[in-house]
Amino acid sequence: MNKYIEQIPKWWTEEGEYDLCLSDDIDSLMSCYYLSLYKKWNIKYFYDFYKTYKSKDYTGDKLIGVDMDILKGRCLGNHVVYNDNENCINLNRFAGIGFTNYTKKFAGNSIITVLSLLNISADNFTQEQLEILLAIDTMFKSYYFDKDIAKYYISDVLGYPQLIHILEKHTQEYFYRIMDEYSLYSDIKCKDGYLHTNIKLKELKKIFNIRLELPKQEFFVCQEFKQGKGIPINNTNLFSFARTYRNSGIYSYYI
Repeated sequence: MNKYIEQIPKWWTEEGEYDLCLSDDIDSLMSCYYLSLYKKWNIKYFYDFYKTYKSKDYTGDKLIGVDMDILKGRCLGNHVVYNDNENCINLNRFAGIGFTNYTKKFAGNSIITVLSLLNISADNFTQEQLEILLAIDTMFKSYYFDKDIAKYYISDVLGYPQLIHILEKHTQEYFYRIMDEYSLYSDIKCKDGYLHTNIKLKELKKIFNIRLELPKQEFFVCQEFKQGKGIPINNTNLFSFARTYRNSGIYSYYI
């Protein structure tokens, strides 16, 4: 991360209370857990790409989107982004990745980025835990697509050569089995004001020996969105955008 440290927005090192906005998968939830543990920031919002929800004890406008690539405001993400949000922590933004050099992107997950930002050593994790981290958001796939690019981001930039050593020993099928075992592909959903998921959180909680769990408070809808695919013609009402292919992406916009 030292290569891009000057691009990390100032809010990352500011003291004070921030509200975390959880998105709808295990990548965001794991990232929020470590941010809560080390930064003392807590989940007060939830975003499922169609709606944003907030709890009654939110603090105001001090919000950080976690595993979200929003066009304005503080966020942490990992996709190739649509614009240059100076408050966005995203390796692909730092590296200047766009549609012309899309194949050179960091095809990783947000939790590995968060751990690197927090200077948490891989030595703090067992091999089983590291394998699960690689399975989150199918981060392992980047290595089998282009080993050199994966090594650059994972080892040189993020500082985790141990992850490369693990990837060298296994096939993609090995990590897909991990995803299946813990239902890492399952979504987090809000039903009747409360969050639910089929992710095997109890098992993960035991393996990592951490308090990994969904917020128990009630959430209320505060903003609704519509979703689109492709390249948006008008970006004035966009909330989030993530490029999923060289010339396409998924986005949400204000109704």
